[in-house]
Amino acid sequence: MTQTPDQRRVSEIARSLNRYEWRPTAEEVKCGAEFFQLVQRLEEAEHPRFPRDTSAKPWTLRLHTENVAVLAEEITLLQEEFLPPWRERLAADSPMTELVDLHVRGAQPIVRHADAVLAAWEHTTLPEPTAEEIGYRTRHSGAAAKDVAARLRYDIAATWEDEPARRSLWEEMGPAWNYLGAVRSTMMAAVSGDVEY
Repeated sequence: MTQTPDQRRVSEIARSLNRYEWRPTAEEVKCGAEFFQLVQRLEEAEHPRFPRDTSAKPWTLRLHTENVAVLAEEITLLQEEFLPPWRERLAADSPMTELVDLHVRGAQPIVRHADAVLAAWEHTTLPEPTAEEIGYRTRHSGAAAKDVAARLRYDIAATWEDEPARRSLWEEMGPAWNYLGAVRSTMMAAVSGDVEY
């Protein structure tokens, strides 16, 4: 598979980190740590308009729609509030700010669909789980009724997301999500100092 220039650049930065050619400065590490704090704050925030399955372990299951909404908010904050002061603080050729830029650019195939995804979500009316369903599952699972209801709401919404038109959109976004994972992995290695990978 042919890599894009941005994918190649992420690989180059990762290699330079692994070979100790790039040794992140204390300020670059701070930039990366603040990036992850921002991302974590947004991803862990409650978004009541989206049902979640909190019974799933070890991670709460979230809808694709919520992930797109959170990423769009994240990219806006990175561009408007996060990057400008860090560009002033770090060297113009800092690999850390370049990684944040690569992350922002790499998110565009997802973010460009955010308005349409959210509009579809806002204009749909999903059925609520019935009292009978909640009661039945509560009796058979031993879980609290509110947890069962939350899981059922999530399942109903996930079924809506899995309809063919939306499923093809999530599949189209897959490579961009994978790329963002590679960028974040490289940034995490730079922040943690764990570059022996």
